Formats: sequence, C-alpha cells, structure tokens
Amino acid sequence: MKLRTLSTWMLRESRGAAGRFAFFVACLAVGVAAVVAVAGLAAGLDEGIRTEARQLLAADLAIEGSHPLPAGFDLAKFLPAGTRRADLREMVTVVAAPPQGGRPGRSQLVQLKVVSGGYPFYGRVETTPNRPLAELLAPETAVVAPELLGALGLKRGDRLKIGGADFRIAGTVAAESDRVSLGAAFGPRVFLAATGLDRAGLIGKGSRVSHRELLALPPGFPPAQLDALAERLRNALPPGRMYRVETYRQAQPELRENLKRVGRFLGLVALLSLFVGGIGVAQSVRAWLAGRLDAIAVLKCLGLRPREVLALYLSQTALLGLAGSLLGILLGAAVQAAIPRLFGDLIPAALIRPWQPGALLRGLLLGVGVALLFSLPPLAGLLRVPPARVLRRDAEPLPVHRATVAVALLALAGGLYALTYAQSASWLQSAQFVGALAGAAGALALASWLVTRAIARLPRFSSVALRHGLGALARPGAATLGAIVALGLGVLTVLSMSLVERRLSRELGRELPVNAPTAFLVDVQPDQWPGVHALLQKAGALKVDSVPVVMARLHSIDGHTVDELTRERGPEGGPDEDRGRRSGEDRGRRSGGDRGDRNERSRRWALGREQRLTYMATLPKDNVVVAGKLWSDPQRAEVSLEKSFAEDLGVGLGSTLAFDIQGVPVDLVVTSLRTVDWSTFGINFYLIVEPGVLETAPQQRLAAVRLAPGSEQRVQDLLAAGYPNVTLLRIREILEKILRVLHRIGLAVRFLGGFTVVSGIAILAGAISAGSVRRGREVALLKTLGMTRRQVATAFAVEYALIGLVAGAIGAASGAFLTWGLITRGFELPWEPEPRTLALSVVGAIVLSIAAGLAASVRSLQRRPIEVLRAE
Repeated sequence: MKLRTLSTWMLRESRGAAGRFAFFVACLAVGVAAVVAVAGLAAGLDEGIRTEARQLLAADLAIEGSHPLPAGFDLAKFLPAGTRRADLREMVTVVAAPPQGGRPGRSQLVQLKVVSGGYPFYGRVETTPNRPLAELLAPETAVVAPELLGALGLKRGDRLKIGGADFRIAGTVAAESDRVSLGAAFGPRVFLAATGLDRAGLIGKGSRVSHRELLALPPGFPPAQLDALAERLRNALPPGRMYRVETYRQAQPELRENLKRVGRFLGLVALLSLFVGGIGVAQSVRAWLAGRLDAIAVLKCLGLRPREVLALYLSQTALLGLAGSLLGILLGAAVQAAIPRLFGDLIPAALIRPWQPGALLRGLLLGVGVALLFSLPPLAGLLRVPPARVLRRDAEPLPVHRATVAVALLALAGGLYALTYAQSASWLQSAQFVGALAGAAGALALASWLVTRAIARLPRFSSVALRHGLGALARPGAATLGAIVALGLGVLTVLSMSLVERRLSRELGRELPVNAPTAFLVDVQPDQWPGVHALLQKAGALKVDSVPVVMARLHSIDGHTVDELTRERGPEGGPDEDRGRRSGEDRGRRSGGDRGDRNERSRRWALGREQRLTYMATLPKDNVVVAGKLWSDPQRAEVSLEKSFAEDLGVGLGSTLAFDIQGVPVDLVVTSLRTVDWSTFGINFYLIVEPGVLETAPQQRLAAVRLAPGSEQRVQDLLAAGYPNVTLLRIREILEKILRVLHRIGLAVRFLGGFTVVSGIAILAGAISAGSVRRGREVALLKTLGMTRRQVATAFAVEYALIGLVAGAIGAASGAFLTWGLITRGFELPWEPEPRTLALSVVGAIVLSIAAGLAASVRSLQRRPIEVLRAE
C-alpha cells in the first residue's frame, strides 16, 4: 500500500473517534510524563556534575585517603612545574560557645574542614562578608555555617571554642561548590586554617580524619595527560585502598553512581505507570475496533488484504502513540522543572540541567513502543474479520488462531522486557520487574474474572439499584478487567512504597531498645579515659561500656595479598565507599541493587576497608559463637569474625589473616565465627582479637553510654569543655537526619506512584466514556421503566464501587505481600502489619473509582429518554 493511500484511509478511519483517541492519548501521556521526569532529572544531574566537575572537585586532581601521604613520598617529582597544591582535612568534632556564669557553654556537633593553600582552585566559597576564604581564616579565626550561630546563640565576631582553643567567628559560609552529597550531614560546617587546627589540638592517635591533597595543574596542561598522571600516582602510592586518586574528568564517580542507582529505581516506578497506561491503550484499541468491524469488512471487500488492514490500524496506533508521547513529554518537562524544589537541600539546583534531549527521546520511544506493543493483541483480531459481514451483520470475527495469539503475547512480553532493560540497564532487575508485573496483573485479572463469575450466580436483590449495579458489572463489554488491573497496580505501587518507608521510619524513629546506649563517644585517647569515665558517672550516666579500638589494614589472607584478591574480584572502589559502609561496624550492612553486584561490592569493601580491631576475654551478650571455639588455640594469636563478614572475606575456620598496624605486621588465625544482634545498638565489631595481642598497639577507646533522658546536651557541653577532642554522637539525632533523607526519597516514590493511580483512574473513566452510546441507551431504558436519575446514578455507583473494592483489595493484599518480602528479606526486620493503612487504601480506591466513574457518566445520566429512543 502506498503512503498516500495509507494516509487517506487513516484519515477516513479516524472520523467520529475523537473521544476514544483522546482517551488513548491521555493514558499514554501520563506514563510518558513520569518517565521523562525521572530520566530528565537523572540525566540533568549527571550532565551538571560533568559540566561542573572542576568546581565539584575544586581542583584538577585530588588524592584522598584516611591518612596523610606517606612520609618520604615526594609528590612534587610527579607534578609538572607550576602546579599549585592545597591540603584539606575534614573531621567530625564538637564546638562550644563561651562559658557563661561559670557553666560550660552550649555545644554542637559539627563537620570541621581545615583548608590551606589556594583552596578552592575552581568554584568559590560564598562567605559573609564577601571576601576570599583565605583572607577570613587566620590562626585565631573561624568561618562557620549560619545555622551554627542560631544553634549556639552566637553572632559574627563572638568567640567559639574548638578543641582546646578559642576562635573568633570572622564570617559565615553560605555555599561551597565542592560540597554535594545524597546523605545526611552530621552537623553545620566550620572552617579553620591549618595553623588554627594546630592551636585546637584535635588530632591524636587514631583520630578519624579525611585527608585530601588538591592539585591545580598549570594552564595548558593537556587533558589527555591528566589520566596518565593519575595512573602514575596510583602506582606510586601504597597498594590497597588507603588512597584514591581522582581527576575532574572522572566527575564525582561515587556521587554519580549513587544517583544512577536511585534513578534506576525511580525509573522503574515511572515505567510501571507507563505500562498501566498501555493497558488503557489496549482497552481503547479493543473498544475502537469493536465499533469498526463493519468498516473493516468493507475494506476487505474493496480488495485490502488482511495484512494491509493490519498495517492501516497499526499505523494509526503509532500516530496516536506519537501524539500521546509528545503530550507526555510536555507534561514531564513541566514536572521535571518542579522536582528540584522538593530536593534543593540535598542537591544544589545549580547542578540540574532541565533541557535533556536524551530523556525526551527516551520518553518518545518508550511511549510509542508501549502503544504498539499493547495494541498488538487486540489488533490481531483484525485478521479474522470476515468480508461477509457486509451482507450479514451477525457474522462475527472468527476466533483468532492460537499461533497468532501466542506470537502477539510473546511479542508483548519480549517488548516489555526490552523496554524495562532500556530503563534499568540490568538483565536481572528487568526479569524481576517484568515477572512481578506479570504476576500482579495476572492476580488482578483472575480476581476480576472471579468477581464477574460470582456476580452472575448471586441471587436477585430487592434493591433495584444494587441489582442493576451488580448486573452491569458482569455484562459483556464492561470495563471490569482493564479497570481492576490498572487501578489495582496503582494501589499496589503507592501502598507498598508507602509501607516500606513507614516501616523503616518507625524502625529508625522509635524508642531505642531497653538498656540500649543513647550516645557513642569516639576519639577518646587511652590516658583520657579515666577522666572521661569519671565525668560520665558524675553526670548520672546509667550505663557505660568501653572497649579499645586498634586501626589496621588487612594485608593478606592465607598468603594471598589483598591486591591479588581484589584484582581477582574486580576493580577497586575508593575511600568514599569505605566511608559509606563505616556505619555498618555498629549497625550491620544495608541491602540494595542486584544481589550479585551487592555481594561483589561487599567483598571489595571487606577486603579494602580500614579494619577496626578490639580485644576482650568474653563476648558481649548479643554475640553468639556459631562455629569453632573462642580462644581455643594457646599456640597462636586468635581472632573471631562475624559470620557474614567472614563470608565477604571468603575465609573460614583456620584461615590466617595478616594485618598491618602502623607498619607492624600481625598474623591472626580465625578460630571462631559469630552472629551479632546489631539491633541492640551495643558496641560490636566484625573482628575481635584475643587478649594479650594488641595491648601495646597504638589505640583509642570507643564508649557506648546510656544517659538519662534530656541529659545528652549537658554531657556534650561538659565533654567539650574538658575533653574537646572527644566527639559525642547522639544516636537519636543521627537517626532523625537519616529519617529526613528517607522521607524525601519516599515522597518521590509516592509521587511517581501517583502517576500509576492516575493512569488507572483514566482507564476506568475512558472505558466508561468509550461506551457512552451504550450507556445512554441503558439510562434511557431504566428511566423509561420508572427509575429516577438518582436511582440510575446509585446503580452506576454500585458498579464502580465494586470495581474499586476488588482493585483496592487485591492491590492492597499484593502490596502488603511485596512489602513483607522487602522488609523481612531485604532489610531483615520483623514484619509489622498495618490493617488501618490497608483499609484506607481500599476505601481510597473505592472513592476514586466512584468519583471517576460518575464523572465519566454525567453525559449519559443527563440525556432524556426521548432523545435516545428517537435516535434508535
């Protein structure tokens, strides 16, 4: 068929179908809008990070690690002449306001950033007064975040105690171009000069300090040689993962990887709404073709072959898909412009680039692809419409051949998998997503079929509205199946994500376990511990536990070096990954991503992390030996490993672990494996060494303290006054910061899940509108038989309420089951049912279904019987 002929037939076939076409376009546009919003935001952030790479790194090249560069390492011999250098050190500490009335001033946990040299080489630090940071910083001055002034009741020019010295607040900092993070900050930022840090005296043995050496290469240095320079530095630095060398050309790889993971997850949630819109597309195409059977028979009588008829309607579907995708692109761009306002405190808006042609193209291709895929099964019936229908109106289409049905369904399944992979870039995640979607849709479709079968067998009710409402639900051509599947998927998505967030929020926000510590003390030097312990007792501490901590690096396992094992298990990560997992020493590890990738990341992390060792004769009560025996070999130095950590390392009983403790080698034999109940919030370690091995090693102490309610601030103030290097971490405060980030992510998921609900409501309303002619005749007949408009509306409301009830109940049950799996398997938390939330979800589905159905039936309800009868 020629293109001109095809266009002519398409135009003729579109006459009188504006309503169905509008419904088709609306269903598709909602899903495309969600996809474009997520893809555009993710791509925009990635582009922004790449574009602002130098500003985000504040240099051309940076060397980062948990230790300063090794003594004797001559960095200058690797650098070209004219290279500028700056040294950054970051740590968490406590600062305090001046004493008042003989009492310690109020204190605050902060993130201390010590700068020297020309920092930042690129970008800027916005300060008040508007002067370069280097001019504001001196040995006796500090620059602080504005929120610190409010927390401590200070103003510019006041004194601030940092460590063992007082500093004058010379200014405030409003923004830093190199400070971007998806996580929660421990506190306000405070800047010091290197000479100021020396005055403060905060650095002791074992202090947790992040070191960054920033390098600005001379102008004209070839970018192509930058990577080669970075590689030479990596080879020259000590092996392992103590240091990471990063160039601006890498553009914040850790941050971009985290954004990519979040984008994949949200992208799948958005894709679900597009697939639900696809159900509406299939329903619209089926209703449209049901009214075009006579026209299709005429086309065949005029000489069009079945495949040409199929091409005609498939081309029309593609054009409608294009129209819906274009509308969705416009809506998605509008949504994308509004999203940064919700997350501006997590990611600077300056990094977001709203114009993303790639995201628009993705939305266009996905929208058209979904339109074509979901229209294939109903379009397959065109092949079996008999030309004899022109002469015999009762000549129905012949049953579609099973092979044709199978091919259409396989094409649909394969296409869905391909589209999901295009969105997630993970074969496993795509298979899991499509499998879960098929299972949920199958369960909802089965429920719809069972409902219609059950209604047909119900006895006749005395209520006319109830009898007609139930009967209408089971009639041929009703919108039951598509509406229940679509609306049920929407309820499943929003409810499951909401339940997960609520459960995690409760876990983090609930009261701590009985006898659990309420704060941790870190960076306590051994000679300070007696005084700190006495201070805690005097302050009324209810319980104090303390253990020594020795920092070490794992050198080899059973004679195989960590470098060899890391090369066997894939590329190395960096210090950022280690810092991201450090909280796991006391809380256990989180889950996320594909299981294989997650296990591989866990192995690399376990091998390269800076190890914390402690020693004790007896284990805490929340530790249980599950293999071997504690301190059973008097001939060798022993170590006990937490079971999952041992699995990450790939070791078992009898394995020999060689550690490097500040240049001193120590060999330890694994003689026992333990399980740990991390939920007690007690002091727990992956590695516990037998007494008599590490007592003389450089160490510090870690303490867990249970304080009386409301006394944490007073204890922190006393510690800041007497032991300024000691940092008190309040568990409740940290959990609240994590909760705020979790709430923002949950808000984004529910927002995208709302698109799925809207798609389901649109499908119900569209299906009702598509049958408006039949509805009009039905209303006319019922009114002629004596029913009032109110009674007819009540009958319709019963029908729509039952659709909402089934969709809500099945969607809520499926969502609860999915949440149970995520909570108990993924996060390893006990399941807590929420019957009230489930009931509200069902009620909400019913209300939305009734509202959408009646709104779509208004025109039919307003028609007078005489108008319909005359038309007949």
